Amino acid sequence: MNEYATVIPTAINNLKSAARFRPADMIDWARLVKPLRQNGGMESFDLYQLAFHMFTRLPFDYRPTRAGAGLPLSPWAPEGTAEPSVGLFADSPEHLSGVARTLQNWNRIAAGRDLPFRVHSAGDQPVIPDAACFPRVGTFRLHAYDGLSIHIPQIGDVLNYARRSRFDVIHISTPGPMGLIGLLAARERNLRTVSTFHTHFPSYVARLTGDRTLEDVCWAFMRWFYNQMDRVAAPTTSIREELMEHGIEADKIAVVGRGVDRDTFSPRYRDESLRLSWGKAGVTNLLYVGRLSKEKNLACLAESFRELAARRSDVRLVFVGDGPYQQELMRTLAGLPVVFAGVQSGEDLSRHYASGDLFLFPSETDTLGNVVLEAQASGLPVIVSSGGGPKDCVQDGVSGLVLPVMSPHTLAHAVESILADPARCTRMGIAARRHTRRFTHDAAFDAFWQLHRF
Repeated sequence: MNEYATVIPTAINNLKSAARFRPADMIDWARLVKPLRQNGGMESFDLYQLAFHMFTRLPFDYRPTRAGAGLPLSPWAPEGTAEPSVGLFADSPEHLSGVARTLQNWNRIAAGRDLPFRVHSAGDQPVIPDAACFPRVGTFRLHAYDGLSIHIPQIGDVLNYARRSRFDVIHISTPGPMGLIGLLAARERNLRTVSTFHTHFPSYVARLTGDRTLEDVCWAFMRWFYNQMDRVAAPTTSIREELMEHGIEADKIAVVGRGVDRDTFSPRYRDESLRLSWGKAGVTNLLYVGRLSKEKNLACLAESFRELAARRSDVRLVFVGDGPYQQELMRTLAGLPVVFAGVQSGEDLSRHYASGDLFLFPSETDTLGNVVLEAQASGLPVIVSSGGGPKDCVQDGVSGLVLPVMSPHTLAHAVESILADPARCTRMGIAARRHTRRFTHDAAFDAFWQLHRF
């Protein structure tokens, strides 16, 4: 009965949104889904089943748009190289996230090496230099993940472009609409496929909705999708093991890590005037950088800080970023020494990192957490959970702490254990900076590119 109380309102909401689907939208999606269902890979999976569960369990909003006028994109035909031509298909590269920054770094390094690599997405304009951007004909927004827009292109236009372009390998960055179109394009031409497990969608679904049925369906989709790939990139060893546990073939999965720019993120950006702008001097600034959203386990961080602040007056919590959970955090932490610094970029972001004293990242859903590397490069000890991929970026007991159980009490206790020994905190910060020497963008890109050499 409780399930119906959730399913029925969700279905009614989505029926209202579905009323905006045009006949052309329905026909276009049938052109994609029907052939993908006919050859489902290693595990049978019905995409209509996925659609049904999403329709009844995940509130969304759909807004059709009129595709911008203009000539079709010219086919991509790189010449004069022995390297494979890689077309990467991605959804929402404009979204402020570690995934978007990773795509930007890959694109930058490929261009610098004159490699045949091109990013493909849908939207109003490309956000990555020299990317192919297909006009959107509609946009989905999920209520549970506020701020993320998933743009839908004219599927036939993308497929026609892919048929005329010279791809050796198609890399599918995300298993959304653009990713599924890339998969169909690869099938049509019998091309090799590589994909990256960037985002832990099953865990996100569980955290954001609390719906275990939807989480199970999401894992079934992940198995169906990734087992069709020739190769799969996992950002850390822990995530590789988790993918294997959930039925994705082990021999397909390779670890492709991430890098951090140690010139951009460095202790030299520490700014005492910025620290004073946060409040009184002589306190320890506990820093969080990232999206302010429920799936980041920020309720744990908030409750942990309330516990700390009740016992001591020498701590302050600084949030850098924004998101749908910010108002809830502000209510929960009202009256406490907390700063909401908003979204920062460029040198301002570097200054915020380096001006902290201890970095807290309670997320158990991240597959890696670029911010954990950036904080360590900035000279901050970090505290992370043993759940997810960030722990693989930390030397437990050396550059930070990995908590076997992430709870408000264990997090508060870990912070106090570090603050009780200032010399240890200093050593950890130095070790954190030193630890990031092994995480370079070039080495990460080398591992990424090697996957495409068949």
